[in-house]
Amino acid sequence: MDIEKVEKVHSIGYGLKDTKFTVSQDFKLNVAGIKVEGAQGEVNNIPTWVGKVLSDNNLGTIDSADMITELKQALSKEKMVGEYQLSTLEPHFYIKLKESMRELDKDDYDRVESMMLELFRMRRGKLVKLADSIKLTSDLYNKITVEENIFYKTIYENSKNFENQIRGEQNE
Repeated sequence: MDIEKVEKVHSIGYGLKDTKFTVSQDFKLNVAGIKVEGAQGEVNNIPTWVGKVLSDNNLGTIDSADMITELKQALSKEKMVGEYQLSTLEPHFYIKLKESMRELDKDDYDRVESMMLELFRMRRGKLVKLADSIKLTSDLYNKITVEENIFYKTIYENSKNFENQIRGEQNE
């Protein structure tokens, strides 16, 4: 399965999830029969994609977690758990992180990308070791992102196929 396609589907799914939105200016919208309205100071639960559109038009702000802080925490946790353990990342961690990185200036983007790649490389190494030895368990599944899930399954299947080729067994 193609990671890019899975990520795109999950990005759409993430955009449909509700997020808290703080209204900074009164508004009323009616688009294709869907009515959205807000009064200054209100905090509403709305789909993330709607919040993004409203935020881009200066009608309020999305009250989301600071992904740079979450990245720093994830990196710290990953270093602490050891060589053969994975810390838990939410399934859409990289999707949310990349979305928030789009808002950064060049210098901040480069700094955050460097941290993201450090986390990615640590986790990739651990995933390769795990996928080479065990099938994906529910405990492990709950710790990895959607992209890492595809990567894990690919490594596991390729490792098993390679082992079967070496042993002389045929996949039937």
